[in-house]
Amino acid sequence: MKMKELNVDKRIITLILKHTLQIISESEQQELDLWRQADARHEAVFEYLSELENLEKEYRFRKEIDAEQSLERIKEKLWNEEKETKEVPLRAHRFTTYLYRAAAIIVLLIVGGAYWYHREYTRVTPPEISQEVQLAMEQSRERGVQAAEIITSGMPHQQVITDEERALYHVDEDFAEQLEEAKRITTYHNKEYWVTLPDGSLVHLNYDSRLIYPEKFGDRRDVILEGEAYFMVAHDKSRKFVVHTPQGDVTVHGTEFNVNTRNENDAVNIVLVKGSVGFTPAEGNETMLAPGHELSYGNHQLSIRPTDIAPYTAWNAGEFVFSDWTLERIMSVIARWYGLEIRFMSKDLGERKYSGSLSRYEDLKPTLETIEMVTGLDLNVNNQKLYINLNK
Repeated sequence: MKMKELNVDKRIITLILKHTLQIISESEQQELDLWRQADARHEAVFEYLSELENLEKEYRFRKEIDAEQSLERIKEKLWNEEKETKEVPLRAHRFTTYLYRAAAIIVLLIVGGAYWYHREYTRVTPPEISQEVQLAMEQSRERGVQAAEIITSGMPHQQVITDEERALYHVDEDFAEQLEEAKRITTYHNKEYWVTLPDGSLVHLNYDSRLIYPEKFGDRRDVILEGEAYFMVAHDKSRKFVVHTPQGDVTVHGTEFNVNTRNENDAVNIVLVKGSVGFTPAEGNETMLAPGHELSYGNHQLSIRPTDIAPYTAWNAGEFVFSDWTLERIMSVIARWYGLEIRFMSKDLGERKYSGSLSRYEDLKPTLETIEMVTGLDLNVNNQKLYINLNK
């Protein structure tokens, strides 16, 4: 990709540079986030520019300034001490010079090693966004499904988080301080929303869900979730990523996973796609979860079992995927997404099971036609009610 092909405003390039060097202000970060969310192609450009070799060199140069200055001070000290040893016998003088040189090398190695460790330990690596997910984001915007109510700190007569919610999500003093400048994003009953967090993590909020997060992360990365979301977390060894739910906390270290707090008996459901996460109930110890497994916690009961991650990665990429689901369960998902009420004209129809997939961004009519073709049933919509009957 050549710079002239990017067609990016110089202002945006400057913001990406500042973001990479970690010298960007809060207002500038908001401006950059809005630009990235406006178009899936913008995200691709951001990732490309963020990884350019000249930006890495500039970052390395800034980080090495202190090390270079320290080395110069060491060399100056050695030169001064060498002058003071002129009257020392030649053999002793050479020996002393060798010691100083060895000490200088050791100090240089320590400084260089400390710099390398600091750089690697504090490096923030944004998640890799697949072409399928980028396409889903674009289709979501085109279809008008990308929508949410957004409340930010300082908005008149609005509150990002209530005292009751602080208690529910076990918000401690450090987290509360970060939430003084925060955002609250709430999706509608038939909408979704893609959120890019301050560290570059990407969160896909499902319908009727809520995410609360600081506008700027400090020594920790904490967010609050109610509902369902798919997380693609930026890798950062120096800072944990914690998702607070009513049932407990999900602790992350760079990974992809799905969290749903709205299940039977108010249970939280966590599916790990890759990486490593741990779940800590409000009262209890942390339980680790392996990729390809599902953790459920409700009524003080915790269970872990292997699971198929396909339905979770699929919805994140814009598809409904169901395997051996009852028609009642399938239609409840479809009806909620399209804002309909379900009416089975015969009770046993809902107990039939099917497997398949449907696009989340297809219009209602072709979606129902596909279901009719697969099931052989008759589906009709009248006054936002979906009637399901045997085909006449």
